Amino acid sequence: MRHRHIFLAGVVAFAIPAAALAEAKPSDINPLCPNNASAPLPPNADRPVDPQTDPAAFDFHNSPYPDFGFMVSQQEYFYCWSDQPIFRLKTDFPNTLPDTVPDFVGTGEFMDPSTAAEYLEKVKRYSLTGNTPNWNPFENTEANWYHIPWLHSSPTAYPPNGGTEGFRGLIKEAPMSPHQISAGQDGQDGNYSVYAITLVNDIAAYTLHEMWKNPEGPDPRVTDARYGGGFKDGAVFAKLLFTDAPRGSDKGNIPFLENPYSWFGYITPTFDPVGDGPVTREVHQVNLLQMDIMVRDSTAPVTNWVLGTFAYNGQADVKGAPAPADRSDAEKLHHNLIPVGLMWGNDPQDTTNTTTPFPPTKTMINPDLKETIITDSANLPAQHLGWNGRLNGPADLNTTSCLACHIMAQYPALTSLVPPGSVPDGGPNPPDIKDMDEWMFWFQNIPAATSSNASAYSTDFSFQVAISLTNFYAAKDAAEFGHRADEYLIAPVPIGRGVSD
Repeated sequence: MRHRHIFLAGVVAFAIPAAALAEAKPSDINPLCPNNASAPLPPNADRPVDPQTDPAAFDFHNSPYPDFGFMVSQQEYFYCWSDQPIFRLKTDFPNTLPDTVPDFVGTGEFMDPSTAAEYLEKVKRYSLTGNTPNWNPFENTEANWYHIPWLHSSPTAYPPNGGTEGFRGLIKEAPMSPHQISAGQDGQDGNYSVYAITLVNDIAAYTLHEMWKNPEGPDPRVTDARYGGGFKDGAVFAKLLFTDAPRGSDKGNIPFLENPYSWFGYITPTFDPVGDGPVTREVHQVNLLQMDIMVRDSTAPVTNWVLGTFAYNGQADVKGAPAPADRSDAEKLHHNLIPVGLMWGNDPQDTTNTTTPFPPTKTMINPDLKETIITDSANLPAQHLGWNGRLNGPADLNTTSCLACHIMAQYPALTSLVPPGSVPDGGPNPPDIKDMDEWMFWFQNIPAATSSNASAYSTDFSFQVAISLTNFYAAKDAAEFGHRADEYLIAPVPIGRGVSD
């Protein structure tokens, strides 16, 4: 059995008057603490006992997987951040397939422009039920949701130094290009980052149970149609995406990120390393930018998946809701995530090469698309969308689409996540496509659980499942100081996207 050890700092009597503490900077209270520390305590302070860190009250869930890969030291946590959560991975997956599917599955409502927005709202309500305000499935008493294991890190993790952090379980996903989300996004020179955390429902978790029955030997065949068949109807993935924007002079210049839903995350100061020194991390506020959903639904022609996106608007005027500045965190999740749209196919017949340059000033809806529906909500901030108006969210490229990326999810990664020429993105001109047939390989419609490369296993449109398998086997090779012959039979490609990938 794998044992967990909790290390408690020694304590002595409290020495600094409370009034002095209230006026002091965190670093004055304790040199160990940065000046944004949320709960600084003097070096000689009694640390209050709470269920999060007290061995007598701690819930030893005995997960076979590490919870996170990056975190402040235990000493810094206890003396500077003890009011913040410690992320725990929930992987007690069901070993039988649940017999109840969400009520929006099988209705076909997503294909009707008159009901698509309400379909998205139903999926959002389903995903948020019991998971607000903290997006913590351990706190959910109404439904069973879970995490994907092995996202914490590996010797070859993408992006480098990008695994799960220890406060909220956020993984680093992608950089943001200059002005990608707003004309007021002037700072960081394209080095703002996107961080994310995904929850999966019980139906999706059953498939993860089948894959990870043996935590020391996951079976990548489970999500491939040739073997295990992939995820079952009713599987739902729900992902929250955060950004460290705005910083510095950008503060106040991105209106829809006002009244934010915010967390502290242990993140890298920039997406890409600066200089030749080691990559460092720091505790910094991150703000909710986007929510993505995926629903396995066999009524979706060919792909059997529905993908949807929501954009955060902290100034959303919602009838019957509290004023934007007065909303609780739970209310922000329910009212400030505005549907962008959904898609169930890539419209492979449409080869018009257009994009919306950064910054977006108007959401340009393409009426010729048959398998993407974009909402026209008055609360939706201007969106750049994807290639020729296909669905993509504010954190995504304007040269691809949600499905164009997700159909490439496979293990090992033999096909690039995005087509050649799709990055850098956001410029005044559409991508310079050298070979339209090659480009449209990423915009085909392929059935669920089918790999775009027959030499790889499909991870059934889930990139995080692909990353988890990649991380696991890279770490296993490193631990064993060796490799396997079949790793050299085919040439893998890195999982990457973004400004300079």
